[in-house]
Amino acid sequence: MHDSIQFQPRWKEELLATSKDGVLVFELTMGKLQVYFPDRDMWLARVPAWAKDQWEVYHNACERWCAQQGIPFTVVSNGFVYELKG
Repeated sequence: MHDSIQFQPRWKEELLATSKDGVLVFELTMGKLQVYFPDRDMWLARVPAWAKDQWEVYHNACERWCAQQGIPFTVVSNGFVYELKG
């Protein structure tokens, strides 16, 4: 289990995923909440080197968090993800 990834919604329709390695940002629509998680191809094209082999870890953790929050979780080919720096 990967409880070391913490999820926090924030303004601008984003969901922060914070781990010891860094912070990734996923799409979280507002109004009717829903997380759009990037598929593996988008993941590999967009995430930093430290996260390249972590798709399944983040997918499972985010899906579990969404289920606990009652938020729909969908894997999509155009879902955005980027690293939050700073």
